[in-house]
Amino acid sequence: MIQELKIKNFLSFKDEVVFSFEATSDTTHENYYITEIVPGVRLLKLCMVYGANASGKSNLIESFQFLKNIVEKLRTDKNEGTSFIPFLLSNEKKKNGGFELTFYADKTKYVYALELDSDKIISEKLNYYPGTQPATLFSRVYNEISDSSEISYGSKVKINKAVKDEIIAKTLKNVSFFVGYSQVNYTQTEIEKAFNWFSDQLLDSIDPNIGLTGYTNSAVKKDEKIKNFAINFLRNAQYNITNIEIETESEEIPEGFIKALEESSMPESEKKKLINEGIQNHHAEFEHTVKIGNVEEKHYLPEYLQSAGTMRYYGLSAPLYKAFTNNAFLGIDEIDSSLHSHLTKHFVREYLMKCSDHSNTQLLMTTHNMALLNEKDLLRKDAIWFTEKHENGSTDLYSMTDFDIRKELSYFKAYNTGKFGAIPNVD
Repeated sequence: MIQELKIKNFLSFKDEVVFSFEATSDTTHENYYITEIVPGVRLLKLCMVYGANASGKSNLIESFQFLKNIVEKLRTDKNEGTSFIPFLLSNEKKKNGGFELTFYADKTKYVYALELDSDKIISEKLNYYPGTQPATLFSRVYNEISDSSEISYGSKVKINKAVKDEIIAKTLKNVSFFVGYSQVNYTQTEIEKAFNWFSDQLLDSIDPNIGLTGYTNSAVKKDEKIKNFAINFLRNAQYNITNIEIETESEEIPEGFIKALEESSMPESEKKKLINEGIQNHHAEFEHTVKIGNVEEKHYLPEYLQSAGTMRYYGLSAPLYKAFTNNAFLGIDEIDSSLHSHLTKHFVREYLMKCSDHSNTQLLMTTHNMALLNEKDLLRKDAIWFTEKHENGSTDLYSMTDFDIRKELSYFKAYNTGKFGAIPNVD
């Protein structure tokens, strides 16, 4: 689970901001919102972010995705860069930015710190807490003279010189230590646990432009449990969908693509399978159960005849299932895209209800749905965050707990009248 993320000089975050899942002592909706991951550390399972358009909400979601990418992405050219983008709305542009992520893999606390620019990783460090005090697992710094990285290890890491040299050779200046580590035949328990957390518990973020239908169709096709989850997910939202059937069409692979495929590093067995079977396209057919008088009738409609809201909601089912089964973190930008405000409320309620069975799942979502702020039976103050754009174009990030507002007062009215800021200034 994630405890907090510090972000500095990345996209619209010029000065350091801190986002936290750590709960206050408030006991509101305790059973739904809170996991005490270790004694004394209470973490939220849901946070939502409000703010005007272009205030930086999406950039918060992107920060988590960037960290996942930097940890996992293999690059073969050290001059390819890191894909890092600093704050650019200033004549005095700072090249370096940084992140510090505090998270728990199982019950173990980790702190991953990263400093980088668009060209290289300047420093990188992973600490963990075997007790109350931190211990270093690895520390990596960039050596400008050699144009390469130097990596040192903590006393608890047993590693021979040959493996050290191999990791350094694989850790190009524009990739994470984890990328080099993953390419050698060596396993260190605590490092492996952290690396697996990034792979399995930090899921790819969802933005409103991502087409989720293909992903969910494929997941439903492969796994009956996901199919049943998706059907129930839709039925609980009062859709009249009672079954889903996936039809598969194969396309031949273009000759040019086959040649590129043969030259790729993909395993030979997978190459042959792809060439023989072609590109698999999955299409959903939805069974709708309707009543004509007192008689039930069932009719199948293809996905292209479903509404955008139906397909958006259906598309969210497979990522949400993965978050629950992996006890993972999922970021969703603009959760209410194509969804009615009541359906967004229902989504939040469904998520919280299911969280009681999946205690380490976390969801971070951005929204413009102000009506949610009227739903006191769904909200905690520490779960509500805001982004505000300063006059210099940078983003400030803060929590509702920074304001003195009593629980019995209307959060909706307070936000609508500008008490929390983070609203468009269009007067």
